[in-house]
Amino acid sequence: MIVHGPFHPPRERFRREWWWLAALWLAAGALLAVVLSVERHNIELRERQRLAQQARTIHDNLGRQLDAINRALASLIEDLPRWRGQADGMERAGQRLRAFSDAVTGVRTMALLDADGTVLAASRDELVGGNFGQRAYFLAARQAAPGALVVSPPFHTALGIWAIVLARVVPGPEGGFGGIVTATLDPDEFLTLLESVRYAPDMLSALAHGDGLRFLMVAEQPGPPGVNLAQPGTLFTRHRESGQEASVFLGAIQAGGAPRLMAMHTIQPPELRMDKPLVAAAGRDWGMVFADWRAKAWILGGAYLLVGLAAAGGLHFMQRRRREIWGQERALAERSAVLETRWRAVLEATNQGVWDWDARTDKVYYSPVWKAMLGYAEDEVGDGLDEWERRLHPDDRERVQADLRRHIDGETPFYENVHRMRRKDGRYQWILDRGRIIERDAQGRPLRLVGTHTDVSEQRQHQERLDRLTENLPGVLYQYQREADGRSHFPYASAGIQDIYGFQPEELRHDASPVFGRIHPDDLQRVGEGVEQSARTLGIWRAEYRVVLPGRGERWVSGQARPQAVDSGAVLWHGYIHDVTEAKQQSIQLQETERLLQHLMNEMPIGLCMVDAAGRIYYRNRRFLELFGYTESEVPTLAQWWLRAYPDASYREQVVRTWDEALARSAGSGGDISDAEYHITTRDGAQRTVGIGGLTFGSHYLATFIDRTEQKAQSELLHKLAYMDGLTGVPNRRHFDQTLQSEWRRCRRSRQPLALVMIDIDHFKLFNDCYGHQKGDECLQAVAAVLRAEFNRSHDLVARYGGEEFVCLMPECDLASARTKALALCRAVQALGIAHQGSQAASVVTVSLGVACQVPDGTVTPQVLLARADANLYRAKAGGRNRVDSGVDLLL
Repeated sequence: MIVHGPFHPPRERFRREWWWLAALWLAAGALLAVVLSVERHNIELRERQRLAQQARTIHDNLGRQLDAINRALASLIEDLPRWRGQADGMERAGQRLRAFSDAVTGVRTMALLDADGTVLAASRDELVGGNFGQRAYFLAARQAAPGALVVSPPFHTALGIWAIVLARVVPGPEGGFGGIVTATLDPDEFLTLLESVRYAPDMLSALAHGDGLRFLMVAEQPGPPGVNLAQPGTLFTRHRESGQEASVFLGAIQAGGAPRLMAMHTIQPPELRMDKPLVAAAGRDWGMVFADWRAKAWILGGAYLLVGLAAAGGLHFMQRRRREIWGQERALAERSAVLETRWRAVLEATNQGVWDWDARTDKVYYSPVWKAMLGYAEDEVGDGLDEWERRLHPDDRERVQADLRRHIDGETPFYENVHRMRRKDGRYQWILDRGRIIERDAQGRPLRLVGTHTDVSEQRQHQERLDRLTENLPGVLYQYQREADGRSHFPYASAGIQDIYGFQPEELRHDASPVFGRIHPDDLQRVGEGVEQSARTLGIWRAEYRVVLPGRGERWVSGQARPQAVDSGAVLWHGYIHDVTEAKQQSIQLQETERLLQHLMNEMPIGLCMVDAAGRIYYRNRRFLELFGYTESEVPTLAQWWLRAYPDASYREQVVRTWDEALARSAGSGGDISDAEYHITTRDGAQRTVGIGGLTFGSHYLATFIDRTEQKAQSELLHKLAYMDGLTGVPNRRHFDQTLQSEWRRCRRSRQPLALVMIDIDHFKLFNDCYGHQKGDECLQAVAAVLRAEFNRSHDLVARYGGEEFVCLMPECDLASARTKALALCRAVQALGIAHQGSQAASVVTVSLGVACQVPDGTVTPQVLLARADANLYRAKAGGRNRVDSGVDLLL
């Protein structure tokens, strides 16, 4: 038996409890330190990733702007030869510079400088005539490689602006240095970009020149411009020396500065051929990154110390109280000896077996009723402890000894256990065994235990039948009784109460208070009030609440019980409780996910709406309302949306057909609705170009709306500036060169002829001398209008080739048809009747035309076709002008 061993004296036990408390306190401190350290590491990792993303955002946006500026500079250089030969060429150049300066994002000023550095034309008139030959960017451009984009260090411009200048070399007449064309970056545009990536007050975003001179910085306390960051050991220097495009470092921006976590990104796209890079940076004060973490660490550290002090105080109070109780028990033991004889007589009279164990001698008194209960006569059972031990059922022995040990160790106020005892005839009988220590020595060791045996076989059989009925029932089936004086217990509980509260049914049979100790503190009052109300009204008790189980954590349970009044004044509930943790967690997680999704969808920068199977629009986010203005009351269904958003009936029919086809295709692409572009009429009558796509789910779908109106307009403007002639409105030479190459390849594949007509206005220089350049421009515009009208096939191309030269490209057209078209054009221009006194060909403006045609193959190039048309044009001019020459007589 485990009760044979000696007990530890109180002083030794108390000392051991203090050692255990100290060990637990230190372990908790170590765990707290590890948790805080891991959280600090995660904060740093997240901050590094976030700053790197912001630096990347600056890099991507600035890269796109630099590409647009570079293309604008290239377009200007390409048009310069035409302007140089005209008297008002620089005035036209100024107009083009102003147009580009207004259209290209991020550009403040654009200028054209000659080989000496004198401004010939500019988007700002006050710069014209100024000389900037000694500027660093001009000197750098003289040494730059052909086609390079020169990036100047920041400086104060002639207009007093702190700026960076981008420059490209303009080739001279002999191919040498002929000057530069420049674009001055607008600092206000880039300040807006830098401000947009800041997400914390202590965060800074900056842009620096590759040599280290700071251009712009946005911060809580921005420093002066022009600081040189390329100092030994600074973050800028470490980034540049690393050779990496993107990096994240911890250190000082300037010598002696506060440490910062800084993400940097070098901006130098290979296709731009920049002679110097720009460096974008996003960073945060290292101390502020961990400000919340430090506050949390102080709070947890303080709580840790307070908990330690509270635990020490509680242990001290408990030990003092235990000493008092042990003293009281010794006094009671003396009094109990007087009442012992009477107590035994009462128990015998109630047919309960009595046992009395003297721990000093291991002798046990077994009463006659105890022996008779098991079928033995008075002299058939001895007085040794083994008389009880060897009659215990083997399956019950360990549990019985554990309950007895808990009582001996002071963990329970008395010993109680229901187990099986072997009778004289070999059968087992169920016994309720109860007892308690009535005497201890000075060291707290038990000296005497007394108790009773009660036959509970009949009650046990009834309970076993009930347990078999409930053993496969999830949860617990129970009876809960609350006495008139407030005490409560569980007269019956199925085995499932172990899963619900972590207690065996026997532990709660006489005291239900441990159960309430397991209920979550935040739910305890609500559960108690529900029990009180049910007891008062005898109404059904229902509740859903949390319990906290050792080793399992927080669990959700749901209970229901019906009360009934008992004659003694007590209330008895019959009820059922089961675990609903998984369902509750799923419900909470679903609610949280829905709330988060609702917030994210509402704040997304693209429009969203959801449509059900009946065509009802049951959700639309904030951006949707901002874009189109249609409320739920105005367009509650998809049918009303079609009518309001697409008022033109024919276009609406096309849109509905396109959308229905996209929905049908989505079934084969995982539910994705392919994106397409639509023109939508908003509530205020404005037209917006919108990309619409989405996702189907079941019979519903989510539609996404991305506004491309401004992007489309800017793209069209840039295309027009780059590929259209500003004076005549027809495509320029660049457009013609690209189209000639593509049409040549297409006709080669289809083996179709490609015709080309070159047109020259006869004696146009004399026309300008006689009537002036204003009339010359009007003449060019009139001729271009005739060309557009005559060459009216969708795949024909009319372009301005040079000053007074035009070219027409006609795919799938043979030589005879091209000549016929050219003759009609010659007559149409003459029919304009524009007076031309200086012409030797006629009294009005006329044109000469050279026609050529070729079926492309692998032996010739498009330049051969162009040269042949040019030669025929020369023959037409040499033959007296105002005529068409197709080179036919050369073939005869």
